Amino acid sequence: MRVLTAQWGSASRVSPKTDVVTGEGSEAGESADVELLAKPMFIYVTDGAEQGSFDKIEKVVLDDNKVLVGMKAFKCVKMSPSDVNDDPLLSGHNKSKDTRYFLFVSRDYKKVTALTGAKVKAKTVYKTMKKFAAKAYKTKFDKNVSATLKLLIEFDKINNGLKILSEKEKREGADISKAEAKKIAKEKEELTKRQKEADALRDKLLTFELKTVKKTA
Repeated sequence: MRVLTAQWGSASRVSPKTDVVTGEGSEAGESADVELLAKPMFIYVTDGAEQGSFDKIEKVVLDDNKVLVGMKAFKCVKMSPSDVNDDPLLSGHNKSKDTRYFLFVSRDYKKVTALTGAKVKAKTVYKTMKKFAAKAYKTKFDKNVSATLKLLIEFDKINNGLKILSEKEKREGADISKAEAKKIAKEKEELTKRQKEADALRDKLLTFELKTVKKTA
């Protein structure tokens, strides 16, 4: 049923060049416009250490369907604990001793939320996604995620249908009748049309319209 996979970038620093509170870093006599991220950020802080045969974060939390779909509304990056500690914006938010946890950063850099310990679970990650998405987008995040999850069922049906038809063609081989071949071709054409319609709807659902953020001096 899965048509989505987690796609992670990497980063060594998140803090903007200009301090979003004090304006420090701007040229003398100039106003400091607030820098904005293209999307809110979802940061997976990890030291890259092996976690044994079963990694709960990788196999449960980050493999959750809602989380996977929700990630499309975020800039998702992995950072090392040391890089986070060296980052002026991010350092100090992890109050635990965890070396693996999550950070969320708003587009204007003014809100940073850390999920550590017991909060590192799919339900909490998705709930935090909703909060940051609500601030960033006009699009109804939860509604679009739910619609996308329903659409996954349609993709599943299409893929299974195409697989069955291909296997049938293979079984029949050169002995397939013209009528049967015509029937299979028609069914494939219908499934291909459904595939294109589903692709278009998925792309529409995963396009999140940003809110206008007024830049202040």
